[in-house]
Amino acid sequence: MDDRALACDRCGAEVPNGSRFSPTRGHPRVQEALSDDGQQDAIAWETDIRLATNPLVVKQLMLIALSSGLFMAFLLSFVLATTGDYRDVPMMLLISLAAAGGLGLLLLLVTLVIFGNRIRVRFIVNHEGALWETVDPRVLSGSRLAMLAGVLGPSPQAAGAGGLAVSREKELVRWDEFSAVQGDERRHTIVLRSSWRPLMMVICLPSNYEHVLRTVNQRVVPAPAASRAGRKPVGRALLRTAMAAASTAPLFMLSAYPFELDIFLPLVTFLFALATVWLVPLFGWVVMGCAAVLAVQITGVGLSEFAWLYGYERLIFFLAYAGLTYLAWFSWRSVRGRILPLLMET
Repeated sequence: MDDRALACDRCGAEVPNGSRFSPTRGHPRVQEALSDDGQQDAIAWETDIRLATNPLVVKQLMLIALSSGLFMAFLLSFVLATTGDYRDVPMMLLISLAAAGGLGLLLLLVTLVIFGNRIRVRFIVNHEGALWETVDPRVLSGSRLAMLAGVLGPSPQAAGAGGLAVSREKELVRWDEFSAVQGDERRHTIVLRSSWRPLMMVICLPSNYEHVLRTVNQRVVPAPAASRAGRKPVGRALLRTAMAAASTAPLFMLSAYPFELDIFLPLVTFLFALATVWLVPLFGWVVMGCAAVLAVQITGVGLSEFAWLYGYERLIFFLAYAGLTYLAWFSWRSVRGRILPLLMET
């Protein structure tokens, strides 16, 4: 985009470069930068997104709470099963359900009290695709504080949540990454979808909704009507989740008698392995670091106890080494971009 002043598309006033609002009536700026040959290059605008009063946003918040509860139930039940405490699984399921409900209420409370039911974002639609960028200082500061608090805490959950928020502050959906467009004229929203999931929700202004929708529709490449590709990314993610669970199961077994390995590090390894499968590949660095430390710890336990162990107990050691090898291999391929998490697959 060039340095020339732009005209507000609502009142026609000249908006100096770098300004967010027209000087006469305070309208949010809508930019249409021109390339050297005079062709439209980009449409850019900022707007406030309502949170708790937007049905689409509320749906996403509830899905986050529900998925978190299911994840917690799966994780705790898996740990209890591998350590032999099967009788406590039903209680863990009830605790997870209550935690999901509490998280949902907390998310709504945060959106209303801390963010005032809205956050400010910037959208840019240009020759590359559609870009979402969070510009609200409260959100930017909060995600960094959460990540810092998690590191200093230490709290891997807070650090991971903060890191994920930072990684999602700016996202670009390229034109070849989505295959369907859903427009809502009443709410002035445009949802960009791949063959199996929504990729981005573009919140337009009343004045530029039709223009943005027309621009996006001209760029979209529809997927084949009978395509079954949508099932493949989910299937791969579920298979990798099962592999991560199988790889860490021997580590949880080593936390029980007679090995008594500290359960904290295997739990962190499993959490970040799942995050690498579903969310962000950079979490693979954490998995590789944990795998290296665990390999040293297991070797230390094995040197002192191996001669006194039965055959199946020795087998657990070998399975633990095999699991760590797989996790390290998978994480290395993920951080190098050879394996994409589900969130980044289209």
